[in-house]
Amino acid sequence: MGRECTTNRIGCVFRAAPRHAVKTLMLVTLLLCLGTALVAEPSTVCRDEVAAAFERLKTLPYRKAVTSDLSDRLSAGDRVIFRGTAEFLPPDRMREIRRTTTNGVAGWTDETIWVGQRAWSNWGGFFWGWRAWDPILMPRLLLADNPVPANAVFECLGRVEFEGTAYLGYRTRVDQAFAMIVPRDGAVSDARQRELAQKLKQMPQEWRTVFVDPQSTLPALDLAAQENQLDHPSRKVRYTYPTKIKIEPPVWCRLGLCRSILH
Repeated sequence: MGRECTTNRIGCVFRAAPRHAVKTLMLVTLLLCLGTALVAEPSTVCRDEVAAAFERLKTLPYRKAVTSDLSDRLSAGDRVIFRGTAEFLPPDRMREIRRTTTNGVAGWTDETIWVGQRAWSNWGGFFWGWRAWDPILMPRLLLADNPVPANAVFECLGRVEFEGTAYLGYRTRVDQAFAMIVPRDGAVSDARQRELAQKLKQMPQEWRTVFVDPQSTLPALDLAAQENQLDHPSRKVRYTYPTKIKIEPPVWCRLGLCRSILH
């Protein structure tokens, strides 16, 4: 009995074909199907599914916790760990807390709150340390979820279990980069540029892996790690969806005691 091949996202599916099917058509269909099966995902379908998951965040209150090991991205050689928490309450309320440790020593901590067209920041951690931003100088939300680029190339991993929970997995290559401090005039010697270029070549390839909850189709985890090293990511973002998130202007500022950042 002849067989007819149809394609889907996981490859080819064969089913019985009518006896009167033309053999030439069967052969062409089979070749097309095999060609499809040999093309490994990534595909635009995978990218679109990731983009849709993050697009859904625009209408939901949610919290994201970020941990990044910046050590390999800094030319100074210090071990720097960044931790941040961001909360979003549509349509226009956000809170962001950022802190770092360098070689195990606590560094700076800051918090910023946005409500509509107003924003306040605190760089000291004390309740009297809040400052109001001028509308012309509104701060940028550093932990915002940027849209997935239209040319991003993701591959579908299917159903993946991670830390005891099943997710829909997707991954894409991470472009390697690191940060450096340059002189005020921006000049970097040729030798230094060659040294940094060589360091960049030696950096191991990392992958961005996004895990989406299969029930809600919302992002659950966003990881950057080397191949087969998801348990030790250089960057980990965890998304949660509390039923109640409250974001209000700082009490100190509501009492009229908040100074402008310009003073």
